[in-house]
Amino acid sequence: MKLSRFVFKNLFFLIVLLVFFNLKSTAQITIGVNIGGIGYHTKKVKGTENYKWKLNKKGNWAGFASVSVLVSYRINNYIGIKTINTFIFQDCAGRYSGISHIGIDLHDDIIGWKNPTHQFSMTVGPFWYYRKNWTKEAWYKNDPNFLRLHNNNKWESLFIWHGGQIQYQYFINDQESVGINFLPAYPYLYTFGVSRYSVFNVEF
Repeated sequence: MKLSRFVFKNLFFLIVLLVFFNLKSTAQITIGVNIGGIGYHTKKVKGTENYKWKLNKKGNWAGFASVSVLVSYRINNYIGIKTINTFIFQDCAGRYSGISHIGIDLHDDIIGWKNPTHQFSMTVGPFWYYRKNWTKEAWYKNDPNFLRLHNNNKWESLFIWHGGQIQYQYFINDQESVGINFLPAYPYLYTFGVSRYSVFNVEF
């Protein structure tokens, strides 16, 4: 517990320092659309062999159909704010799901990477995952350590404070880029999707 408090306390001061250090007069707003995707499920997930869109015999690799809207505000070279809303029309079991995430966006300039063509970033913040109840599937049993089953038996959900996302962008020019998004929903699921972004400069 003491170690956790120490880490978060120092992370907070680092974020404050980066916001006010080397603040630019021109910030960036980036709007992107992400198409998903492929998911990898760890051994903790049971019944993967029954997934509707499984990509291998065990089903731990499976496809899903989703669209995400990503909006990020880059305050300076180091830090920003990002929101992500994902609408999964067909998940691994063929049901509707969704993800909402907002977080502090940390850019690769922090570690000295300053390549205008290839850029990396990592978002840290609250994460909410919800989906139509899978318990109607004969092979599925709800895991309360992973998802909370609501009283109406229609939805399952998960909320965590320490969610995140990792992103790679390849810039075609100063205002257009394509990329790959990686969502490490440890210890159960990892997802990948491809994105298209447009960058807008905002003068202050």
